[in-house]
Order: sequence, then structure tokens, then C-alpha cells
Amino acid sequence: MKRKITFNLLSLIIIVLFLSLPSGCTEKDVYDPDYNKDPLPDPEEYFDFNTREEVDLYVDYDAPGFKALIEIYDENPLVSKEGSQEKKDGIEALFKIYTDDKGKFVGKMNIPIAVKTVYLYTSMWGLPKCVKLEVKDSAVKFDMSVDPTKATTKTAAYAYDFPGNVPYLIDSKRNLYSLCKWGGNGNLRYDMMGNKLGNYVTSTSQVGNEPIGNFVNRLQNYLVPQGKYQDNSSLVTKSEITNLTLIKKASVNLTFIHKDAEYNNTFGYYYYKKGTTVDVRNIKKYIIFPRVYIADSYEEWWTGAPILKSGDKVKLKFFGENGDQAPSDIFPEGYTIGWFIYSDGYDMSDNQDIKANAPLITTNDQKLSYIALSDKKSGKVIIGVEDGGNKSYCDMLFYTEATPEDAIEEGGKPEIPDGEVEIPDVEEHHSGTWAFEDIWPTGGDYDMNDVIVEYDRQISFDSKNYVTKIVDNFKMVHDGASFRNAFAYQINNGQVGKVSLPKGAQLESETSSIIVFENAKDVKGQSFEIIREFPKQSFLKEKVAMYNPYIIVRYVENKNDNKRTEVHLPKRQATSKADQTKNGTGKDAYYIDKDGAYPFAIDIPVKNFAPVSESKHIDVEYPRFKSWADSYGSRDHDWYKK
Repeated sequence: MKRKITFNLLSLIIIVLFLSLPSGCTEKDVYDPDYNKDPLPDPEEYFDFNTREEVDLYVDYDAPGFKALIEIYDENPLVSKEGSQEKKDGIEALFKIYTDDKGKFVGKMNIPIAVKTVYLYTSMWGLPKCVKLEVKDSAVKFDMSVDPTKATTKTAAYAYDFPGNVPYLIDSKRNLYSLCKWGGNGNLRYDMMGNKLGNYVTSTSQVGNEPIGNFVNRLQNYLVPQGKYQDNSSLVTKSEITNLTLIKKASVNLTFIHKDAEYNNTFGYYYYKKGTTVDVRNIKKYIIFPRVYIADSYEEWWTGAPILKSGDKVKLKFFGENGDQAPSDIFPEGYTIGWFIYSDGYDMSDNQDIKANAPLITTNDQKLSYIALSDKKSGKVIIGVEDGGNKSYCDMLFYTEATPEDAIEEGGKPEIPDGEVEIPDVEEHHSGTWAFEDIWPTGGDYDMNDVIVEYDRQISFDSKNYVTKIVDNFKMVHDGASFRNAFAYQINNGQVGKVSLPKGAQLESETSSIIVFENAKDVKGQSFEIIREFPKQSFLKEKVAMYNPYIIVRYVENKNDNKRTEVHLPKRQATSKADQTKNGTGKDAYYIDKDGAYPFAIDIPVKNFAPVSESKHIDVEYPRFKSWADSYGSRDHDWYKK
């Protein structure tokens, strides 16, 4: 109040001085649009009524060669289906972007403030499919490059202490051994105290002459074309083809590619002389991976849970014909290597054991649970495992290689084509509702129902994150005004592109605005689609600017008036055609009621918002609105849902 009194005294002094000036001054000389207005407080003193916020997003899969499309959801996007997890139909992401070619993205995203937990999803094989993360301090972070030994680890008992040397005896009754020790949850790198277990697993970022991400992408496109799971039973071959038979002495490596199963499967190998008949239950079996697993939550990674990363490689060992000799990296000529899993075999209790009752499934038992593919481009042999679900044979995937390369007997394996995978443009959708109060700046009933427009913005972008097209859909859903109001939105001047407009809409080049319709009363229930197309590499998706939506009050009567009345979202700028002299007059303070209780326009991040009854303040029928506004947005972020 003191500030207003001071201003009025100053105004009186200015008037007296003005009256004492000599005659002859023109009206232009003394014109001042802010003349005789009380000064407004700083804009920062007002709550902005934003329902969305800009959030920092940091994702690092620490995966050289992997350029992944990442998607952010406000609910778990996955549903269990036939032993695998698939994305729900019809679910829309809050945000999408491609990482760089090392699986990393650092940038920002705009999401509803009410969202406090998000799900980081990627469909790219070899990476954690879905990770639950918290929005904390306006940031979301997932970093797989962090050493888990620096985090707090939890303790659990071991089932055994891995005495002696490789191979470690696990279960004599099952002739089960292990090439490795493991820590809690099957971690191959660290024990329960965070101590390193050695260099059992090494990692590779190349498969032949291409990045492993390219290799994985080709394989994924072959087995799951266009992201649709299919029955790959036709790829099943006989055990003598699925198994690896060595026609020369050689070293053999096995590399993890991907895990799609919900089970905690145990995977390993056995060997025998070519041409002999074996009972796999009675020969020695060697565990390669006690738990085939990729992290499904940030908490599990931070507590040292096992993270098998695509490219994790293990060298297989030969222990002599009867398994009683010192380990050797070289297999003799004439031996066949077979594969086994214990289905859901890893015990996640404190025992950390391999379950005694877990079903044993091998490549020799003819249960049609394995496929072997030959990759034409890299020359690698891919092993796919089906643990009993949708017959996609993507539950676990590995590739094998021998040195020398021609040591593996060829023939009979289906071939993966070596062509490049075409990456289509990606679509991201943003939707919500804009609600306007048209009795501005004098102040109204703040029912926010004079003009209500639903919107959906579809942004299409390529694998380099360049925007190729934007499609805006607007639906006029409610008109509670006495006036005949137009609806428009202002676009960043450099992001207009080639515009295709529906009937009645017009591009206003002077303000970089599109006037969607001239009279809300004439178009209730109608939808309008506006398409903007852009040349290649015009601008990056990260640079897409937010819109400045507004209504033009009494537009039909004042169509050619360059001093029109515009109502914008709080703290947004009016266009150059607006009557700026009205700003700050009446009840206006930056398109907010001067008392700070209500906005003159608001962005609501949902569709199907129920309009408030005529002449009732919005907080009468949405009582949590007042708590939200009074707390400057710190409480009741989702007031619009109830």
C-alpha cells in the first residue's frame, strides 16, 4: 500500500509540472501508456499457475554403439503377456528423444508438475526395458556408468563359498558347476560387500566391423519386425545344427545380447564328442550366467544388482573329456557344445542359489526351445532361447564366435540378412486443455469457461532428432462467453515451416500466429487440424518452442483493429497487434488477477476437463485449486483431477 501512495504523490507532482509547461507540445510528446497507472509488483511475486514444468533429463546407458529411442511415461507402460513384457496399447509417452550413439542423452523435457514418478522405457534390445525413476529437484537421472561399489550395498548370505578353483561345484547330484563366482542377486562383478570378483566378464562394443548397437538392431528387426512379436518356430533346427560343432581346435566365446524374459533364468553349456549320444542330466554342466538379467529399476542398480550389458563376453573353458582336467581356453577338434537353461532357476531369496526344482531345458532334449541363426554380415552364430511363452525365441539371446573363425561347422542355420535397418520417423504427442476468461482486464467471475479448447500436438522427428513435421489438432469444446471470441496461437518465428490450414483458419505473418477460428460460438464441437512441414535438419526437437495460445475478445467486431484485446496465459507476452495500454489496468497483473488468486487463462495438462458452472469461481467446484494457488503450486498439483 505504501508503494501506491508514493506513486500517487509522484503523479500529482508530474501533473503540476505538466500544467506549468509552455504551450505547443503535441499529444505524441506526452503520450505514455503507463500514465496514471499504479506500478505492478515484480512478476516473480506472482504465482504463474503453471501446471507443467521443465525438467532436466539425464540418461546414460553407458552403451557404446547403442543409439536408442527413449520414452518417458507417467505410468508403467508394460503389461505381462505370454511370459514377456510388452507395451500397453494406446499409451502415450510424455516425452521421446534419441540418445547419442553411446546411449546417452542430456537435455530437458516439459512434463506435468503433478508427475513425481516416471518410467524410462526403450524398446531397443540390450538395454533395461523399463526403469522406474523419481522426479527430484526438477530432474530425472539414470546413470549406468556409475560404479555401484560407491553406493550402499545390502547384505545377504551365500549359498556356498565357491571353494577351490574353476569350475566351482554347485550341485553334485545335478553335475552342476560354474565358471564364475557371483554376488548378491547373481552379480558377476561384485560380491555383497562391493568387492570386485575379478575379470570374468569382459565387454565389447563391436561385432565384426560394426558397432554392437547396429548388430543388435538388425537382429531385433529380423525377429521382431516393426516391433511386433511373431511366432519364430519356423527357425527351430535340430540339435546337431543348433549346437556348435568344432571342426578345428579353437577357443570359443559367448556374448550376451538381450534378455526379454520375465523369468530369472540360469544359462550355461556342456560339451561332448561329436556323434555320441548323451544324457545331459548325467554329464557335467557349466553355468555361464547364474541369472540372465538386465536392471529393471534404478534402486537395484544402485544396490549392486546384476546388470548384464549387451556385449558382456565370457570365454568358455574345456576341462578334458571327462571334466577332470585343468581348465583350458582351447577346445579340441571334434567336440560339440550344447546349451542349457534352468527355467526361472535363480533363487532370489537370501540363499542366492540355483533352485533344485527348476526345469532343465537343453538343446539336446528336442523341446524346441532354442534356435541358432547365422549372421551373414558378421559371421557370428546367434543362439535364441524360448523359456515357454510366445515362441518369439527372444527370451534370451547370445552370439558365439570361435578363433579361428572357420572352426565352427557350418550349414543348416537360417541366415539374418545384412541390409541396413530403415528407421522411420517417431511421433510424440502432447495434449491438454486451454481455458480462458474473457472479461479482461476488468476481472470477471473466474469460472474459466468462456473459451475452452482441447489440443493435441504431434511432433514427428528423425533418428537425428530433427523435426520433420508438426500436426496440431484443436477442438472447441465449450463456450460460456457473451462475446464473440477468436482463438489463436503464436509460434516461434523460425518454426512456422510450410503450413497447411483448414477452412477458416489464417496465418497472421506479422505476429507469427495462426488464427484457428474467428468465433468460438460458431464452431463448438468442431476440430481443426493444422500441419507444418519442415525441410531436412531445420531444427532439433529439443529446440521446439512452447506455444503462446490466446483468445481475441470481440474479434469479429474488431477484425481489422490493430489495438485488439488479447488474453494470454499468465506472464506471456501479447502480440504486436494487442492493445498494450490495457496491460496492468483494472484487475490485471501479467494476465493474473492482481490479488494473485486467479489467472485469466490456464493450461490444464489433461483432456475432458469438466467446465465450471457459469458464474462460479473455479475453486468452488475444484476446491483444491485454492490450496494449489495459495501455496504457489507446492500443494495439490493435480487439483484438476478432482
